[in-house]
Amino acid sequence: MKPKVSVIIPAYNAEKYLAETVCSVLDQSYDDYEVIVVDDGSSDGTLGVARSFEPRIRVLPKSNGGPASARNLAIRNSRGDYIAFLDSDDLWLKDKLEKQVALLEKDPMAGLVYGEALMFTGNNGEIKIRDRIGFTLEPSFRSLLFGDYIPNSTVIIRRCCTDKVGLLNESRDLIGVEDYEYWMRVAKHFTMVGVPQPLAYYRIREGNLMGDGSDINKGLDLSIAAIREIERLYPDLWEEYQVNRKMLLARLHVRAGFAWKRKGAWKQCAIKFREALSHSSNPRVFRWMAAATLLKRWS
Repeated sequence: MKPKVSVIIPAYNAEKYLAETVCSVLDQSYDDYEVIVVDDGSSDGTLGVARSFEPRIRVLPKSNGGPASARNLAIRNSRGDYIAFLDSDDLWLKDKLEKQVALLEKDPMAGLVYGEALMFTGNNGEIKIRDRIGFTLEPSFRSLLFGDYIPNSTVIIRRCCTDKVGLLNESRDLIGVEDYEYWMRVAKHFTMVGVPQPLAYYRIREGNLMGDGSDINKGLDLSIAAIREIERLYPDLWEEYQVNRKMLLARLHVRAGFAWKRKGAWKQCAIKFREALSHSSNPRVFRWMAAATLLKRWS
């Protein structure tokens, strides 16, 4: 019998965390789902951990190709009407699927549903909450241009989204933001709904692709790479959505400067502010820099 939801978990060298992740799915209050774990050419014991859960889950091993290629393999082999994304080191709250499936069944216009996530550290059931992420107020394609506010492991989409926009971009240049680029493509054609409450735990650890945001310059460069790919697909987006491209790039650089300031790295902050001005010297950019310098919170 075909499941309602396909849960896809790409895993690369996730031996230490994968069992806890899978258990958070098997413990869901909603049970009409299948779980597909793709081992993306791991060099540790990830594949063995995954296979220890068979036949309750399906395991697909492959050579290493990055998270997008792993997710795409899972999607191609999935059967559910809905596709739920989960990273191999994150966890779901017990009623995550129940809440989202109910929302999708109630709102046929919703193509992508996501929620907040709790950033945490800890292992083996020990969870220390560090922060909360995910902006859920009136999500849209236009607002996504200004930054990715969608926690990957909270996302569930209708299968018709993949039929319309295709699979994830497997370019290695987008590793780390392949999900962000995909959310923008989906948002271009479908309504998004944000659930204003935590649905997942996002693990902070050394070695996950975006980590805790400590590599600010890398995060900025990757975000711009995702936006440029969307610009390539939709060259008229700036006029269509009334967004000033130069001002957008300037704001992203000011935001990176603010992040460096919060770490006390004033030299790096000044570099990002100078790069912001290379994109636009509009007076608003100067006001953003002043606010980012003086305020404790700015985005």
